[in-house]
Amino acid sequence: MRKWAFVVSVLVFLIACVRKPKAEAETPQPAYQGLFVLNEGQWTLSNASLDVISPEGRYYENAYQSVNHKPLGDVANHWLRLGDTLWIVLNGSRLLRCVSLPSLREVYTLTFPPSASPREFLWLSSDKAYVSSLTDGTLYRVNPRTGVLLPPHIPVENYSEGLLLAGGKVWLTCGNYAYPARNNKVACIDPVRDSVLYYITLPRENPGPLTLLPNGKLLVGCRGNYADLKGLLVHIDPANGTITRTTELLTSVYHLQRYGDEVYMLTDSGVSRYLWQNGVVEYGFLSRSQLGLRPEELLYGFSYDSVSQSWIVANARAGGVRGELIFIRNGSPYARQEVGVFPSRTLRYP
Repeated sequence: MRKWAFVVSVLVFLIACVRKPKAEAETPQPAYQGLFVLNEGQWTLSNASLDVISPEGRYYENAYQSVNHKPLGDVANHWLRLGDTLWIVLNGSRLLRCVSLPSLREVYTLTFPPSASPREFLWLSSDKAYVSSLTDGTLYRVNPRTGVLLPPHIPVENYSEGLLLAGGKVWLTCGNYAYPARNNKVACIDPVRDSVLYYITLPRENPGPLTLLPNGKLLVGCRGNYADLKGLLVHIDPANGTITRTTELLTSVYHLQRYGDEVYMLTDSGVSRYLWQNGVVEYGFLSRSQLGLRPEELLYGFSYDSVSQSWIVANARAGGVRGELIFIRNGSPYARQEVGVFPSRTLRYP
């Protein structure tokens, strides 16, 4: 009996040794620095969260709630950091939260009208910002300093998402929401008069992400219908709104990001690189097989971290469970960190 007791005790000890380290206790820290992680959360469950991984590798789970003693909200779609201020857009909760860094203390929370479905935040000046809204045909004007809505707002076509300032104009993608509802437009908006100048009709439905190319052209990602109609990349000259090139994709496209002179996108195959000069797509830049992902696992975001000189890929796993960040260097994963539900975005502070 003693022998078996000894064996059992050894097994318990070994299991304890390999157990994953737990998150830091939910005690507010005086300041947060390092890698900030935005977890989108699940629709209607109000489990969006903001996590922090310190420079020393400590993981602070749900840091926003620890500091402010309330949940972040329902579906965190977008954020923007300028200096020591962070704005977070919460689609399901219809909120814009303004947070002070490094304390993570809330400065204000703006609540949008019941019809709104806020998606992205675009800072224009200390007194004006735009927030797109998916379902109510409205581009909201906001004072980003005080958190006050600035009516009258701008009527736009449904279903608006991506926002970008380029060439002195604001560009807003109007895509799909739920079939049979669909759209294939980009709105050109005068940010001085707060009015739509014109719409560009795209050759493929469901535009969403957009970025600015090194040559000054806009790049718009049309997602297609996620079935028989795949994605399309569209180059637009912001000087006159003309389409200068299109590139057919073998998959849908969910996110566009420019780093220096190179453009990367999230596709069904993983993180792909777009050689915008000649329209070539490298689908195997960071493929799902390189990342060791199972077929049911869902890539939900990516970024390049200049501090660690690593790519960071957000894996939502099968959805509805805690996700993970995968850290990649020289094309190979070297570390993983469990985070919140549907992780989508990361940023470094300071």
